Amino acid sequence: MKHFTIVQACLIAGLTLLAGCVNGPSLQNRPFFHPPAETSPDQATLYFYRNAVSLGRLISPTILINGKAISRLPSGSYFKVNLPAGHYHVESTSPPIITNMVNKQFDLDVEKGRNYFIADQVNTVDHQDGQTLGQVDESYFRPNHYFSRYALVPAEQALQSIKWCQSVLVGDL
Repeated sequence: MKHFTIVQACLIAGLTLLAGCVNGPSLQNRPFFHPPAETSPDQATLYFYRNAVSLGRLISPTILINGKAISRLPSGSYFKVNLPAGHYHVESTSPPIITNMVNKQFDLDVEKGRNYFIADQVNTVDHQDGQTLGQVDESYFRPNHYFSRYALVPAEQALQSIKWCQSVLVGDL
């Protein structure tokens, strides 16, 4: 009987830790997106966003730029980062409790004075719009086929989607 209680306690503790790692930063009371007032003339501004989705909504990938963890990206969130013009390697990793493996990666050249909108997208049809950064990942959940990717989205299109996203602080890991 004592062994059973220890196993139960370990299971409860493990599930509690799992919930904390998977959920990511809270969006409660975080502001919604406001369009950029002005572009910084000496830097590029990158907006990473992820619309609220039901598939994988509890998983918050970590975004790394040139190997440095920048922020997590929960469902329904965005963050922005200012960078000097140049070439960058971007990676998205799953939470450590899942695998801590790189899920997606891509390279991006940015120019000073420009805004870039990078969306984490999941769809039930393959993306054929030329916006994909890196590769499209295919997976199945129950009977459905899903395609996920990061996309460089034109500003007009991004501003329609990102307005429902709430900010996450850079470095909110």
